[in-house]
Amino acid sequence: MMVIARKRKKIKLGTVILYTVLIVSSITCLYPLIWLILNSFKTNSQLFNDPWGITFSPVFGNYITAWTSGKIGTSFLNSVFVSASSMLITIIIASMAAFAITRLKWKLSGAVLDFFLLGVMIPIHSTLIPLFLMFNKIKLTNNYLSLILPYVAFALPTSIFILTGFMSTIPREVEEAFIIDGGSMAGVFWKIIFPLSKSPIATISIFNFVSMWNELMFALIFMSDQNKMTLPVCLTRFKGQYSTNWTVQLAAVVIMVIPSIAVYLLLSDRIIESMTVGAVKG
Repeated sequence: MMVIARKRKKIKLGTVILYTVLIVSSITCLYPLIWLILNSFKTNSQLFNDPWGITFSPVFGNYITAWTSGKIGTSFLNSVFVSASSMLITIIIASMAAFAITRLKWKLSGAVLDFFLLGVMIPIHSTLIPLFLMFNKIKLTNNYLSLILPYVAFALPTSIFILTGFMSTIPREVEEAFIIDGGSMAGVFWKIIFPLSKSPIATISIFNFVSMWNELMFALIFMSDQNKMTLPVCLTRFKGQYSTNWTVQLAAVVIMVIPSIAVYLLLSDRIIESMTVGAVKG
Protein backbone atom coordinates (compact mmCIF):
# COMPACT_ATOMS: atom_id res chain seq x y z
CA MET A 1 0.00 0.00 0.00
CA MET A 2 2.83 2.37 0.85
CA VAL A 3 4.49 1.70 -2.55
CA ILE A 4 1.25 2.40 -4.43
CA ALA A 5 0.74 5.63 -2.49
CA ARG A 6 4.28 6.76 -3.29
CA LYS A 7 3.78 6.01 -7.01
CA ARG A 8 0.61 8.06 -7.03
CA LYS A 9 2.42 10.97 -5.41
CA LYS A 10 5.22 10.72 -7.97
CA ILE A 11 2.74 10.63 -10.83
CA LYS A 12 0.90 13.66 -9.49
CA LEU A 13 4.14 15.58 -8.96
CA GLY A 14 5.32 14.70 -12.47
CA THR A 15 2.00 15.78 -13.92
CA VAL A 16 2.16 19.10 -12.09
CA ILE A 17 5.70 19.73 -13.34
CA LEU A 18 4.72 18.77 -16.90
CA TYR A 19 1.73 21.09 -17.00
CA THR A 20 3.73 23.88 -15.40
CA VAL A 21 6.38 23.61 -18.10
CA LEU A 22 3.72 23.51 -20.82
CA ILE A 23 1.93 26.56 -19.43
CA VAL A 24 5.17 28.55 -19.15
CA SER A 25 6.14 27.53 -22.69
CA SER A 26 2.71 28.52 -24.02
CA ILE A 27 2.88 31.92 -22.33
CA THR A 28 6.39 32.45 -23.70
CA CYS A 29 5.19 31.70 -27.24
CA LEU A 30 1.91 33.62 -27.03
CA TYR A 31 3.04 36.74 -25.20
CA PRO A 32 4.91 38.34 -28.16
CA LEU A 33 1.79 37.92 -30.30
CA ILE A 34 -0.46 39.35 -27.59
CA TRP A 35 1.96 42.26 -27.06
CA LEU A 36 1.97 42.89 -30.81
CA ILE A 37 -1.84 43.00 -31.02
CA LEU A 38 -2.27 45.18 -27.92
CA ASN A 39 0.29 47.77 -29.04
CA SER A 40 -1.11 47.93 -32.56
CA PHE A 41 -4.14 49.73 -31.09
CA LYS A 42 -2.04 52.42 -29.36
CA THR A 43 -0.64 55.74 -30.42
CA ASN A 44 3.11 56.23 -30.61
CA SER A 45 3.14 58.19 -27.36
CA GLN A 46 1.19 55.45 -25.56
CA LEU A 47 3.56 52.83 -26.95
CA PHE A 48 6.69 54.56 -25.64
CA ASN A 49 5.17 55.68 -22.33
CA ASP A 50 3.64 52.31 -21.44
CA PRO A 51 4.70 49.52 -23.84
CA TRP A 52 3.47 46.77 -21.49
CA GLY A 53 0.11 48.26 -20.57
CA ILE A 54 -3.39 47.75 -21.97
CA THR A 55 -5.10 50.67 -23.68
CA PHE A 56 -8.77 51.33 -23.04
CA SER A 57 -9.10 53.68 -26.02
CA PRO A 58 -8.01 51.58 -29.02
CA VAL A 59 -6.87 53.40 -32.13
CA PHE A 60 -8.36 51.58 -35.14
CA GLY A 61 -6.89 54.22 -37.42
CA ASN A 62 -3.58 52.36 -37.41
CA TYR A 63 -5.17 49.50 -39.35
CA ILE A 64 -6.99 51.87 -41.70
CA THR A 65 -3.74 53.71 -42.45
CA ALA A 66 -1.84 50.48 -42.98
CA TRP A 67 -4.56 49.01 -45.21
CA THR A 68 -5.13 52.06 -47.44
CA SER A 69 -2.20 54.49 -47.33
CA GLY A 70 0.40 51.75 -47.01
CA LYS A 71 -1.25 49.66 -49.76
CA ILE A 72 -1.28 46.67 -47.45
CA GLY A 73 -4.78 45.84 -48.73
CA THR A 74 -3.63 45.33 -52.32
CA SER A 75 -0.63 43.26 -51.28
CA PHE A 76 -2.81 41.25 -48.90
CA LEU A 77 -5.13 40.26 -51.75
CA ASN A 78 -2.14 39.41 -53.95
CA SER A 79 -0.76 37.13 -51.25
CA VAL A 80 -4.15 35.48 -50.78
CA PHE A 81 -4.41 34.78 -54.51
CA VAL A 82 -0.85 33.46 -54.89
CA SER A 83 -0.87 31.36 -51.71
CA ALA A 84 -4.38 29.93 -52.20
CA SER A 85 -3.76 29.14 -55.89
CA SER A 86 -0.41 27.49 -55.16
CA MET A 87 -1.88 25.50 -52.28
CA LEU A 88 -4.86 24.22 -54.30
CA ILE A 89 -2.69 23.24 -57.28
CA THR A 90 -0.27 21.46 -54.94
CA ILE A 91 -3.10 19.52 -53.28
CA ILE A 92 -4.53 18.34 -56.59
CA ILE A 93 -1.22 17.36 -58.20
CA ALA A 94 0.24 15.77 -55.04
CA SER A 95 -2.92 13.75 -54.31
CA MET A 96 -3.08 12.48 -57.90
CA ALA A 97 0.62 11.56 -57.87
CA ALA A 98 0.29 9.81 -54.50
CA PHE A 99 -2.77 7.92 -55.78
CA ALA A 100 -0.87 6.74 -58.85
CA ILE A 101 2.15 5.68 -56.79
CA THR A 102 0.28 3.82 -54.04
CA ARG A 103 -2.95 2.53 -55.61
CA LEU A 104 -1.95 1.67 -59.18
CA LYS A 105 0.26 -1.31 -59.99
CA TRP A 106 3.24 -0.39 -62.18
CA LYS A 107 6.94 -1.20 -61.97
CA LEU A 108 8.40 2.30 -61.67
CA SER A 109 6.15 3.55 -58.87
CA GLY A 110 8.93 3.29 -56.28
CA ALA A 111 11.44 4.99 -58.58
CA VAL A 112 9.01 7.83 -59.28
CA LEU A 113 8.47 8.36 -55.56
CA ASP A 114 12.25 8.48 -55.02
CA PHE A 115 12.52 10.98 -57.87
CA PHE A 116 9.97 13.28 -56.24
CA LEU A 117 11.70 12.97 -52.86
CA LEU A 118 14.96 14.19 -54.41
CA GLY A 119 13.31 17.60 -54.44
CA VAL A 120 13.54 17.71 -50.65
CA MET A 121 17.34 17.85 -50.96
CA ILE A 122 17.31 20.97 -53.16
CA PRO A 123 17.31 24.31 -51.25
CA ILE A 124 14.57 26.45 -52.74
CA HIS A 125 16.65 29.62 -52.94
CA SER A 126 19.50 27.87 -54.76
CA THR A 127 17.29 28.02 -57.86
CA LEU A 128 16.66 31.76 -57.55
CA ILE A 129 19.14 32.95 -60.19
CA PRO A 130 18.45 30.20 -62.78
CA LEU A 131 14.69 30.74 -62.44
CA PHE A 132 15.07 34.52 -62.74
CA LEU A 133 17.11 34.16 -65.93
CA MET A 134 14.57 31.71 -67.34
CA PHE A 135 11.50 33.77 -66.40
CA ASN A 136 13.11 36.96 -67.64
CA LYS A 137 13.88 35.32 -70.98
CA ILE A 138 10.29 34.16 -71.49
CA LYS A 139 8.93 37.44 -70.04
CA LEU A 140 7.29 35.81 -67.05
CA THR A 141 8.57 38.25 -64.43
CA ASN A 142 5.95 40.51 -62.87
CA ASN A 143 3.52 37.66 -63.41
CA TYR A 144 1.82 35.63 -60.69
CA LEU A 145 2.94 32.44 -62.44
CA SER A 146 6.57 33.28 -61.62
CA LEU A 147 5.65 32.74 -57.96
CA ILE A 148 3.03 30.01 -58.28
CA LEU A 149 5.21 27.66 -60.35
CA PRO A 150 8.21 27.48 -57.96
CA TYR A 151 5.94 27.43 -54.91
CA VAL A 152 4.11 24.39 -56.27
CA ALA A 153 7.28 22.67 -57.47
CA PHE A 154 8.99 22.89 -54.09
CA ALA A 155 5.87 21.99 -52.13
CA LEU A 156 5.26 18.77 -54.07
CA PRO A 157 8.00 16.50 -52.61
CA THR A 158 6.92 16.81 -48.98
CA SER A 159 3.23 16.78 -49.92
CA ILE A 160 3.58 13.60 -51.96
CA PHE A 161 5.60 11.96 -49.19
CA ILE A 162 2.88 12.64 -46.58
CA LEU A 163 0.03 11.60 -48.89
CA THR A 164 1.67 8.37 -50.01
CA GLY A 165 2.22 7.39 -46.39
CA PHE A 166 -1.48 7.80 -45.70
CA MET A 167 -2.95 6.40 -48.92
CA SER A 168 -0.93 3.21 -48.63
CA THR A 169 -2.81 2.42 -45.40
CA ILE A 170 -6.27 2.54 -47.01
CA PRO A 171 -7.62 -1.02 -47.55
CA ARG A 172 -7.85 -2.02 -51.21
CA GLU A 173 -11.16 -3.77 -50.57
CA VAL A 174 -12.84 -0.36 -50.49
CA GLU A 175 -11.89 0.57 -54.04
CA GLU A 176 -12.36 -3.01 -55.30
CA ALA A 177 -15.97 -2.97 -54.09
CA PHE A 178 -16.49 0.38 -55.83
CA ILE A 179 -15.09 -0.94 -59.13
CA ILE A 180 -17.23 -4.10 -58.92
CA ASP A 181 -20.28 -1.84 -58.63
CA GLY A 182 -19.33 -0.26 -61.94
CA GLY A 183 -17.11 2.60 -60.79
CA SER A 184 -14.06 3.88 -62.68
CA MET A 185 -10.55 4.62 -61.42
CA ALA A 186 -11.32 8.33 -61.61
CA GLY A 187 -14.34 7.67 -59.43
CA VAL A 188 -12.18 5.72 -56.98
CA PHE A 189 -9.91 8.73 -56.62
CA TRP A 190 -12.51 11.51 -56.38
CA LYS A 191 -15.21 9.65 -54.44
CA ILE A 192 -13.18 7.40 -52.12
CA ILE A 193 -9.45 8.08 -51.80
CA PHE A 194 -9.55 11.88 -51.94
CA PRO A 195 -12.33 12.28 -49.31
CA LEU A 196 -10.59 9.77 -47.02
CA SER A 197 -7.36 11.78 -47.29
CA LYS A 198 -8.72 14.88 -45.57
CA SER A 199 -6.29 14.57 -42.65
CA PRO A 200 -3.02 14.56 -44.65
CA ILE A 201 -4.47 17.17 -47.02
CA ALA A 202 -5.08 19.41 -44.00
CA THR A 203 -1.49 18.84 -42.91
CA ILE A 204 0.09 19.78 -46.22
CA SER A 205 -2.32 22.72 -46.50
CA ILE A 206 -1.04 24.18 -43.23
CA PHE A 207 2.64 23.68 -44.03
CA ASN A 208 2.39 24.90 -47.60
CA PHE A 209 0.15 27.90 -46.94
CA VAL A 210 2.35 29.22 -44.13
CA SER A 211 5.56 28.83 -46.16
CA MET A 212 4.01 30.34 -49.30
CA TRP A 213 2.41 33.19 -47.35
CA ASN A 214 5.70 34.16 -45.66
CA GLU A 215 8.02 33.63 -48.64
CA LEU A 216 10.03 36.77 -49.43
CA MET A 217 13.00 36.22 -51.74
CA PHE A 218 11.18 34.94 -54.84
CA ALA A 219 8.49 37.60 -54.49
CA LEU A 220 11.12 40.31 -53.98
CA ILE A 221 13.13 39.32 -57.08
CA PHE A 222 10.36 38.34 -59.49
CA MET A 223 7.84 41.10 -58.68
CA SER A 224 8.78 44.75 -59.25
CA ASP A 225 5.28 46.00 -60.01
CA GLN A 226 3.89 47.53 -56.81
CA ASN A 227 0.35 46.48 -57.71
CA LYS A 228 1.42 42.81 -57.84
CA MET A 229 3.68 42.67 -54.80
CA THR A 230 2.87 40.17 -52.08
CA LEU A 231 2.55 41.13 -48.43
CA PRO A 232 6.08 40.23 -47.21
CA VAL A 233 7.61 42.43 -49.93
CA CYS A 234 5.18 45.24 -49.16
CA LEU A 235 6.13 45.13 -45.48
CA THR A 236 9.82 45.63 -46.27
CA ARG A 237 8.98 48.84 -48.15
CA PHE A 238 6.23 49.77 -45.74
CA LYS A 239 8.81 49.89 -42.95
CA GLY A 240 10.78 52.58 -44.75
CA GLN A 241 7.67 54.61 -45.55
CA TYR A 242 6.44 54.59 -41.93
CA SER A 243 9.81 54.30 -40.19
CA THR A 244 8.73 56.58 -37.31
CA ASN A 245 5.13 55.43 -37.02
CA TRP A 246 5.69 52.25 -35.02
CA THR A 247 2.08 51.49 -34.19
CA VAL A 248 1.07 51.52 -37.85
CA GLN A 249 3.92 49.10 -38.54
CA LEU A 250 2.66 46.84 -35.76
CA ALA A 251 -0.83 46.92 -37.27
CA ALA A 252 0.63 45.88 -40.63
CA VAL A 253 2.46 42.98 -39.00
CA VAL A 254 -0.77 41.84 -37.30
CA ILE A 255 -2.50 41.83 -40.70
CA MET A 256 0.37 39.71 -41.99
CA VAL A 257 0.16 37.19 -39.15
CA ILE A 258 -3.61 36.67 -38.86
CA PRO A 259 -4.17 34.49 -42.00
CA SER A 260 -1.47 31.96 -41.01
CA ILE A 261 -2.94 31.64 -37.52
CA ALA A 262 -6.47 31.32 -38.92
CA VAL A 263 -5.49 28.54 -41.33
CA TYR A 264 -3.66 26.68 -38.58
CA LEU A 265 -6.58 26.93 -36.16
CA LEU A 266 -9.02 25.70 -38.80
CA LEU A 267 -6.97 22.66 -39.82
CA SER A 268 -4.79 21.84 -36.80
CA ASP A 269 -7.17 19.20 -35.40
CA ARG A 270 -6.20 16.83 -38.23
CA ILE A 271 -2.45 17.39 -38.31
CA ILE A 272 -1.46 14.98 -35.50
CA GLU A 273 -3.62 12.18 -36.91
CA SER A 274 -2.14 12.36 -40.39
CA MET A 275 1.44 12.73 -39.18
CA THR A 276 1.02 9.67 -36.95
CA VAL A 277 -0.36 7.55 -39.79
CA GLY A 278 2.43 8.60 -42.13
CA ALA A 279 5.10 7.93 -39.52
CA VAL A 280 3.77 4.47 -38.67
CA LYS A 281 3.55 3.43 -42.30
CA GLY A 282 6.77 5.13 -43.37
